[in-house]
Amino acid sequence: MRQSVISAACLLLAISWAAAAPPDLAFKPAGPGHFGFDTGAVRGKIRTSGGSQGIIELVHVSSGVEVAHGGTLPGIFSYYRVFSTDTRYGDAARDWPTKTKLLDDGSLEVFWPPAEKHPLEMTAIYRWRRRDTLDVETIARPQKDMPGFEVFLSSYFSPGFRALVYVRPNMFTSGKPQFLPADVNPLVDGTYLMFPRDRRAAQMIFDRRWEFPPNPVQWSVTRHLAAPMAMRKDDKSGVAAILMSPPEDCFAIATPYNKTPPDGVAGHQSLYLSLFGRDVKAGETVRAHARLMVGRNIFDQQAVTLYSDYLAERKKWGGSSPSGRRPTITAPAAEQGSYEPDCADEQAQTDKGSEVRFLRRDTQE
Repeated sequence: MRQSVISAACLLLAISWAAAAPPDLAFKPAGPGHFGFDTGAVRGKIRTSGGSQGIIELVHVSSGVEVAHGGTLPGIFSYYRVFSTDTRYGDAARDWPTKTKLLDDGSLEVFWPPAEKHPLEMTAIYRWRRRDTLDVETIARPQKDMPGFEVFLSSYFSPGFRALVYVRPNMFTSGKPQFLPADVNPLVDGTYLMFPRDRRAAQMIFDRRWEFPPNPVQWSVTRHLAAPMAMRKDDKSGVAAILMSPPEDCFAIATPYNKTPPDGVAGHQSLYLSLFGRDVKAGETVRAHARLMVGRNIFDQQAVTLYSDYLAERKKWGGSSPSGRRPTITAPAAEQGSYEPDCADEQAQTDKGSEVRFLRRDTQE
């Protein structure tokens, strides 16, 4: 009898331990040039070699919805163009040769060595911060001076995910910052949409960097960012993917417009972060940070609060990405009809009356 009681107690302890076990936030090998992940909230795969690198599978577990476009398009957090003033380096960074390794904390490091057509070292570190939160840090070190340096980071999402960008009100209209649906209209039809941080960023966009073949791009600029934050949302399931970056790291966000049925522009289903946007000297090392969050039923104000928490987190860590930090978290409460930021040691607090104020420049520049 005593032995049975002990066995039952051990079983209950094992079950309790399993229930309390932290999520698996590590990347794992998944075949040549591929690494998999299953955090409990999302699962999928990243391709790190060959053409079209990036997260090519990303399933929101509780809904079963595929977030990444997959197929012939590249993935999420896929490195695309690299520019300096009037210059494009090669075609697409996502096609450059890479060297990849897993770090001790389970994060993934991808390194692009310099070459004649792209004279810079570039490193990306992909790290699951929480079960629904992926951070990527971009580290660049050019071998020559690169004025107006830019890394154009692309992400491609499943059909049906609509684009919304967090923008300021126009100069002559009242109102607060809002998530603006990037819907098509006759003025922008046939072009891509670019939302710069400020007037200086807009001037950088219109140097000659986007005029080189193959695939030159014509941009339409209509609004300035209120924050470097945008989302793609599936209205049917409520699943959304939010991209964000600190204002000093990202000077513009771009997207094709929403259009049904999609044309050759809208069909890309993408969001793009223009990182850096500053002069970089030969041998100088620069860093930029970006974050992806995947959840369900994320309302606009909740997204703004998540961004405020992100900036506070970056400030707390001094802008660094400390390895090994694995906060205990819980899954998004999709069944409750709302998204709950899930960080037990830094629980996000929603303040419905708050506004994010962070941009250092205004439209009068």
